[in-house]
Amino acid sequence: MDIKLLPASAKPLSTLLCSVALGFIFFSPTSYGEQFLCDATQSSAQELPLLDKSCPIGNGLWGKQQPKGSESTFWIQCGVLSKPLSVDEAKVIYQKISTDVWGKIEGRNARCLIGPYNDFAQATKELKAVKTLKPYQQAFIREVVKGAAATPKAAKPIVTQPTVIKANTDKKVAEKKQSTTVIPAPKPIAKPKPAVAAIVPKPADTQVTIRREAVINGTQYKVPYMIFSEEQFYMEYEMPWNRLNFEGAAKLCQQIGMQLPNAEQWQTLLEAKLMVGEQWPIHLPYWGAERTGLFTNGKTNHIKGSSLLNVMCVN
Repeated sequence: MDIKLLPASAKPLSTLLCSVALGFIFFSPTSYGEQFLCDATQSSAQELPLLDKSCPIGNGLWGKQQPKGSESTFWIQCGVLSKPLSVDEAKVIYQKISTDVWGKIEGRNARCLIGPYNDFAQATKELKAVKTLKPYQQAFIREVVKGAAATPKAAKPIVTQPTVIKANTDKKVAEKKQSTTVIPAPKPIAKPKPAVAAIVPKPADTQVTIRREAVINGTQYKVPYMIFSEEQFYMEYEMPWNRLNFEGAAKLCQQIGMQLPNAEQWQTLLEAKLMVGEQWPIHLPYWGAERTGLFTNGKTNHIKGSSLLNVMCVN
């Protein structure tokens, strides 16, 4: 499946797709003047998404090297393998991180990458956790440099960014050649509990449940979820959440007698600051009225209707 690529997720799987369809992964750090965009593809629910060869992954930060840019993006490289990890093989990594695991084909090998991160301190913390896993003890951080030179005192707060939106980009970040050791892909691990599952029920069994809701200034906000549905979902807070295209999101809201929120209603919800505390899904943008993508950093963008985003309805 083609995923025209965005960031981030809570402790379980964040943006792994669970069926074959068109989607997007879009990195939109709050401090960036422009968005950081990559393409990715995922052929099945059993395989990790693969970053496009043009996706910038920067250069390694070795030893005690500090970031070169004040607004950089970071990846953790977890290895150079003979083939990409499967979803099952990556589950052990997901227990240590808050983002996602990706593959990136380069020649006959595949890089294992974790991220992206907008905060170096968070990337460093999760690198230490990943390195406790025997197959990934040689993992290291890569920096995609952006912004003015970073100063030691400039500590950026840890912020959670959305991970999905369609846009086009020809921007490429040059990468210096680095020597890496090719290691065989780790053996599949036992499944402690499925983090990604393909749901293939009968269409007639589809039901809608409300996962989150709030009333703010007289406006009712609800996050619906379709049970027994063939629609795509992703995992956050150890729960599945629908990710739909614009048409599907609008129909779902209509089904429960509501509609997609406008930009003003979205800002009101953000200002209430309840989404993180009450564990609303925040690692993908939400659909808004008129094909608008609503980001938790406060930005709104008109995007292609085939993008697969979170759904929230208002009334």
